[in-house]
Amino acid sequence: MRAQRAWRRANGRAMNRSVVREFQAPGIRVPRGEVLVPAELGDPVRGALSCPAAPLVAGSLRRKGYRVSFAAVPRFEDPAHHGDGAALYVVTCQQRDGGTAALAAAVAPDDRLAAAAARSAVEEWAGVLGTRRAISAGSPWCGGARQALEAVRRAISDSAGQGRVVHVHGQLAGPPETRAELASRGAVLGGSLQDAVRGDVIVFPAHGVTPAMRAEAIQRGLTIVDATCPLVAWAQAEAGRLADRGEHVVLLGQENYPAADGITSRAEGRATVIATVAGTSTLQVADARRVSYLLQPGIPIEDSAAAAAALRSRFPAVRGPHPDSFCYAPSDRAETVRTVAAGSDLMLVLGDAAAADARQLSALARDCGTRAQVIADPAEITPAMLAGISDIGIAESTSARAGLAGEITAALSGLGPLSVLRRQVSTQITDNSVIPVRPGDAQAGDATPAAAVPPPPTAAPATASPDQALPDQALPDQALPAPGLPVPAAS
Repeated sequence: MRAQRAWRRANGRAMNRSVVREFQAPGIRVPRGEVLVPAELGDPVRGALSCPAAPLVAGSLRRKGYRVSFAAVPRFEDPAHHGDGAALYVVTCQQRDGGTAALAAAVAPDDRLAAAAARSAVEEWAGVLGTRRAISAGSPWCGGARQALEAVRRAISDSAGQGRVVHVHGQLAGPPETRAELASRGAVLGGSLQDAVRGDVIVFPAHGVTPAMRAEAIQRGLTIVDATCPLVAWAQAEAGRLADRGEHVVLLGQENYPAADGITSRAEGRATVIATVAGTSTLQVADARRVSYLLQPGIPIEDSAAAAAALRSRFPAVRGPHPDSFCYAPSDRAETVRTVAAGSDLMLVLGDAAAADARQLSALARDCGTRAQVIADPAEITPAMLAGISDIGIAESTSARAGLAGEITAALSGLGPLSVLRRQVSTQITDNSVIPVRPGDAQAGDATPAAAVPPPPTAAPATASPDQALPDQALPDQALPAPGLPVPAAS
């Protein structure tokens, strides 16, 4: 790994030191105090040149305090012509396909301060031109979340023109733009059953609901679309089964997570949520020989290892879930980020720097010895971030807006030849007899009349599949419990 990083650093220093040249852009007018960043340049010899890195140049200029506008510059010529037009500063670089891209900025010809800033911005980016790899860690949304979003879309389409309103109960996981798009199509997000009238559609999201909520929806005459994640549905049913046979159910997870309530409510007062080793020491049960535990879906299984070991130490007869019921998506995501970070010189974490998920991803990258930077827009990338960098990891947090990763890679492609990869760790159970349908393998959420919905929820045939890893992939899939997690006894 040390040798690889040394090679990457050396490769990153071998930059194309292109020279910034000054031209004139006939017919282009730029107000004083403003800088125009071309989105396209008309080269008299090579034709139209794309400017994918325009957002990066604009970001540098805005940090210098200048107003920035974008426009195409149809043509430019030597300034010796003394024609009428803006002063234009240009540098070009080779593209992956052998073509040419440009970085440029234009100002009023008599605006010396803006001219100095424009030339400086283009020169700064010219100093970091070179060949790079962008290694993506993929989407932050698991199969269960994606299936729930698709279930809402289908419900909206199926209800169109029927006078039925589609309500989504509780929190719907997904990018803000996706939720806004569903709301614009008429879905009521985050509402309660009291907001719906007979005949309306109620969508239960991936984290599921309590039996009382389901019963109330039926009583109100609502059409239920059950988008509960199959792993959550199994945990709910298992909690009920264990409680019915007299077991005290311990849910290893976080009480404030949406899925917890739907699972523990199935045990009807015979369940406790425990997040830490300390929680196991204060657990009170009626019979120490009748204790079982479940792992909460949506949380890395490694996070439960210490509490599971402590629970076994205190209650030697405790029974645990079959490993086939484990939710591997959070663990896979964390391991994917670690793998991408370990192969990168810089990790760009996309999203809000104040968001917990973005902070967690940054910490994972730094634990691998890789510098991490949280950005919410391509304009936030600086030349200093990319100096000496050839391999850039990209991890989307749940706070990242839709399409941001594509905008980042597009901007980076304007700095020289760019290879875009996706590296993904994916755990798949090859012989699963416990959970017949798992997120990504099948699509939950067919619309079903409320009176016909049987508990526990079931999942319908697949219409969507999980992201596929590209050839630059991690180790082969494993079907074993996570390292450090005791293999549970069959219950």
